[in-house]
Amino acid sequence: MWLETQRLVLREFQPADWQPLAPILVNPQVMKFSLTGILSASQTQEKIESFITSYKKFGFGKWAVILKESNELIGYCGIAVEQIDNKDETEIGYRLEPNFWGKGLATEAASAAIQYGFEQLKFPYILGIVERANTASVRVLEKLGMRYERKTIFHNVEMDVYRLNCKN
Repeated sequence: MWLETQRLVLREFQPADWQPLAPILVNPQVMKFSLTGILSASQTQEKIESFITSYKKFGFGKWAVILKESNELIGYCGIAVEQIDNKDETEIGYRLEPNFWGKGLATEAASAAIQYGFEQLKFPYILGIVERANTASVRVLEKLGMRYERKTIFHNVEMDVYRLNCKN
């Protein structure tokens, strides 16, 4: 799987990608709203293995986000299957290195992933789950056209659920 946007390439993770991803996922800024907290190198390797397992099981997952101009891995973005309110749901997720925040890159990557989800995978809708205090992520979901739907408890944390329906 390979998606291209104006500034980014989204591609499936490879096991060796843990090396450029680990410094991102150990950053407290990046992981502030993560349910796991910062990740060690071995935990980053496990996360990438879980992404690869998702590709095999579902045909999609979180993808490596590569900045075209430098060919640098700057984070991840994609759709995962999550248990939300006791139901398997498709959920958009993203994390980028802080040097790339505020440039519209998360929105650009997530928009491409959502388009792929609707056009190729034929999802009727995609959810976003976010802590209300994570205002930057809320803004990304809103820019994607997602609308607040409800509150939920996700892994013992109160979250807001946003939803975007496929227009087809």
